[in-house]
Amino acid sequence: MAFAELLDQVGGMGRFQGLNVALLCFPMLLMAAHNLLQNFTAAVPGHHCRVALNKACANGNATGNRDCGALLRVFVPQDGAWRPEKCWRFVTPQWQLLEFNSTGREPTEAEQEPCLDGWTYEGSVFTSTIVTEWDLVCNFRSLQQLAQSIYMAGVLVGGIIFGSLSDKFGRKALLLWSCFQMAVSGSCTAFVPSFSAYCVLRFLTGMKLLGNSGTVEWTPMHSRATVSMVTGYSYSVGQFILAGVAYAIRDWRWLQLAVRGLPECQCFSSSHMPASNPWPVSAALVCLRCPPVSLSCRWFRESARWYATVGKLDQALKELQKVAQMNGKKDCQEKLSLEV
Repeated sequence: MAFAELLDQVGGMGRFQGLNVALLCFPMLLMAAHNLLQNFTAAVPGHHCRVALNKACANGNATGNRDCGALLRVFVPQDGAWRPEKCWRFVTPQWQLLEFNSTGREPTEAEQEPCLDGWTYEGSVFTSTIVTEWDLVCNFRSLQQLAQSIYMAGVLVGGIIFGSLSDKFGRKALLLWSCFQMAVSGSCTAFVPSFSAYCVLRFLTGMKLLGNSGTVEWTPMHSRATVSMVTGYSYSVGQFILAGVAYAIRDWRWLQLAVRGLPECQCFSSSHMPASNPWPVSAALVCLRCPPVSLSCRWFRESARWYATVGKLDQALKELQKVAQMNGKKDCQEKLSLEV
């Protein structure tokens, strides 16, 4: 008897398949967050060269105050939009520019140089990102794309490695390991002290992606299109959830922790976490994530098709009998045998 016919006999698209799809939709929600998270954690706020302004103006919001903005013109030239240049400053202060109002172009050909003392960032949208933490702007702006490329390289490597290992060790083992690696590497990313460590953990997080073969192999042929549509919608829902979480949490470390990790996984010193934090929001999101993971460990069944493929027919029979029981097909459960 063909395996597709066995699936129909044990309940087709029954309660077990519904629970299986629901549990496997949850990793799809997180996958969207993982793939798009750097759009928020690597956001580039307004910035200009850090200069020796007085303490009242040296708070990152110099352009928001008229006096501070005028004083900033002494140290930083303006671009075509009448805003401070992002990557250049005057070699020497141009005090004569204080005599001109903000509507006039500076009549000067003063010598300019790159930002040698770092940058000052606006914190009106995001309080902290990897860009502001490691100055990934101007000559270093390509490092933003590098981090995402490293993540996608991890996805590629993980697809090759985990795809082969799932054929050898089974779908369930690799899926659970994938979720575990995602939680650990994602959590540790929130505590990294350097950009290089961030890239390494981004690579490991990208490797955790594993296909939803377990969903397909337990799904009857006539329901696979519907299941694929549901999992696709789950990915879209994950994008909406990520946008809402990023709106509530403006610090990249706490956003990283809320979306990916487990708070007890402190692989690096907690001193790298910001003093003010949205801990209640992060803790609530982690608590919401724990029940689906626990249910996945308990209720997700190994693929009977995989058992049959590797010659473990006894195990395949046991899994089919358990599925028949969950689907209320006790008569079919008693009739199933290796001969069938």
